[in-house]
Amino acid sequence: MRVLRGPATPSIMRVDFCSLQQSPWSKDPRGEVPMRRRRLSSTSLIRSYNATSILRTLHAKGACTRAELARATGISPATVSRIVNQLAEAGLVQVKAFAASSGGRRPALLEIDQTKLHVVGVELRRDQVAMILVNLRGEAIRRAAYPPGTLQPEALVTHLAQRIHRLIEEAAVDRGSLLGVGLAVAGVVNRAEGRVVRSVNLGWAQVPLAAQLEERLELPVLVENDANAAALSEVWFGQRHPPANLIFLKTEAGVGAGIVLEHQLFNGPRGMAGEIGHIPLIPDGHPCRCGQRGCLETYVNVRDVLKRYTELTGREADQETFFRRAAKGEPAARALVEEARQALTLASAHVALLLDVEAIFIGGVWGAFSPAFVQEVEAGVQRVIDQTGLEKSVRVHGASLGADADLMGATGLVIDSWLTPHAPDRSELVRESW
Repeated sequence: MRVLRGPATPSIMRVDFCSLQQSPWSKDPRGEVPMRRRRLSSTSLIRSYNATSILRTLHAKGACTRAELARATGISPATVSRIVNQLAEAGLVQVKAFAASSGGRRPALLEIDQTKLHVVGVELRRDQVAMILVNLRGEAIRRAAYPPGTLQPEALVTHLAQRIHRLIEEAAVDRGSLLGVGLAVAGVVNRAEGRVVRSVNLGWAQVPLAAQLEERLELPVLVENDANAAALSEVWFGQRHPPANLIFLKTEAGVGAGIVLEHQLFNGPRGMAGEIGHIPLIPDGHPCRCGQRGCLETYVNVRDVLKRYTELTGREADQETFFRRAAKGEPAARALVEEARQALTLASAHVALLLDVEAIFIGGVWGAFSPAFVQEVEAGVQRVIDQTGLEKSVRVHGASLGADADLMGATGLVIDSWLTPHAPDRSELVRESW
């Protein structure tokens, strides 16, 4: 998956898988300086467009024969066989079973050994840092969560590095099996530079997070906006066959949209695509802190909702209490839930029509509130679309991974980069230089 119309995405594919067991922390033969993972040469196995295309096809489709891989990728059967043999020697591809044959030898069904490699994901929030180490199936090997302690960037990065080292040690995995670390952060992110441009929640501006963390970890690091990461969680770990075009609406303290078009993450030239929280939806609606009225954020930001609840009832309530009262049908709570539903319906319908997506996923507290709430949003979106006269249907779902959407999406950043073919020139795409 490539980022559309944005800056070049840094490559995570730095491992020579023909020598996979070499640890990124091994010492330089010339001295005692820790040696970073070797960057791949143009002839290296995983740097090859063809090899990566084959791996991505196997990851997407599951077990395939060599002939099916050749048809799916457009690579010649001879080249497919050579690449598959090298991937098998590296321990990345294995035979799952044998397919039926109309005559002769039964063809082998090949699959990625998804337990061979590992990824670390980090969700960085103002009140909590969550970490997880997974294999390529998304199965958790180890996870941890703790309060950040400090939000001062350099001190927090040092603490993050220590915690990630501890997570890896506790997981007891070969450090040479680690593809990298992905971080999900609320705010505007320059993914190409690994820089947090602005995060109101963290109080950060122009923090080179990836570079600072890479220096301490000696591992590749990718940083992405949390809504974009959550969208990738649906691509890699959500439905078995995720839609090619989807929107992930993140509804927490703020609101953002992660956008996937034709299986590709779209984040815009400056990483600001999907910043929909302050688009006015309700004429003469509630005042927003941005100075406008009727913004989506003021209807779904839980702090704002709880404040209005207190104004209506004279009673205070935390998030859990509010949603419990709403579920029981308390009039004031239900009225505010209905306002949120209407705002989410309008926002979802607008982006569905604007971007022609097939599915919308609602994350955060509103996606988790109740299945009935999500179904009502879907029905409302369809009514808006039907009024346009267009023959189009859009499905609306809660986040497939619930509260883990951002965290698992952070691991998806690394897997996505690893399985993205990077070809320097079209004439070299199927070059048989093996």
